[in-house]
Amino acid sequence: MAKALPAGRPIRSRPVFGLFDPDGWAWATTKAIFWLLVIILTLGYIPDRAYYFIVSRTIDLGILGWTPVNLCPPENSTTMPCPVPAGAVLPWQGSPAELALPQGRTEGAATQIGTNLLYIGGSDGSKASATTYVAKVDKGNYGPWAEGPALREGRSNAAFASLNGTGYLIGGLGPDGKATDTVWSLGLDPTSGALGSWTAVKDLKLPAPRAGAAAVAVTDGLIVAGGWDANGKASTSVWKSTLDKSGNLGAFKDQAPLPKAVAEASIAFEGTFVFLYGGSDDKGPTASVQRASIGALTAPTGSAAPGASGTPAPAASSNAAPAASGTAAPAASGTAAPAASGTAALAA
Repeated sequence: MAKALPAGRPIRSRPVFGLFDPDGWAWATTKAIFWLLVIILTLGYIPDRAYYFIVSRTIDLGILGWTPVNLCPPENSTTMPCPVPAGAVLPWQGSPAELALPQGRTEGAATQIGTNLLYIGGSDGSKASATTYVAKVDKGNYGPWAEGPALREGRSNAAFASLNGTGYLIGGLGPDGKATDTVWSLGLDPTSGALGSWTAVKDLKLPAPRAGAAAVAVTDGLIVAGGWDANGKASTSVWKSTLDKSGNLGAFKDQAPLPKAVAEASIAFEGTFVFLYGGSDDKGPTASVQRASIGALTAPTGSAAPGASGTPAPAASSNAAPAASGTAAPAASGTAAPAASGTAALAA
């Protein structure tokens, strides 16, 4: 009697369209890598994205640079990481027409005092303007510009610095187009917080007329460097007005002159150093960077009030923190310039 053949070995299909042997190491390794990625996504990436989804306003969904879904706001553009690093500057955008200045201006000064954005003076292309435009800041946005406290007379290409909450407009071109030696101040009313009016600082003027000078607030006063003199020549002069014990500004005193005469330069105060970037000399734009060190200082008691004056203060401790300027410290443009020849020292 014939016997039936025994059942043969079951045929197993080859996975991935027959690419792998189901009993081979290649298929085992592929499965191991797949499940490792699943575990990483489940325990690492997905909880991380869920966290950012809850605590951040911006989030991207993707792996290894590939982002099929991007929930970042469009103003971030495609050049910014998501979420944007803290403190990063987003791409520049033009404001709507409603937030443009009421009139064209150049060579004015811009600052913020309290919750007020200010654009001060400047030229309309033909003459210096006495108008101060003010916009209110609220929750990170600012409203339409309106006319605020008018200057005592037109000023353009003036230096500006903010010290202890008071703004100082220094020198500049007057309505006749000539350099001036005036120092005007503007602050907030201590009771209402409203903007005050521009007043001439009592007994305080520049030693000589200047336009296009650079001004910066330091720990114990104001420094004014360079600028165009009354003859239209770039100057090497450096002057300092020091706060007295009552917080009043004293007369400007001569300091170590600049190694190179410049006007319309950008100035910054960092630590114990004052940097003067670029500007123009009598021949045209310059790439120079000049630096001066501040001597030992003491933070004076009191604070400067608009229109106040006083006598120079004695020297003091080097541990005093620098006062913040009302305008952002300008960064050097273009390629880095070589170090200045010589380092000046400013007296306390």
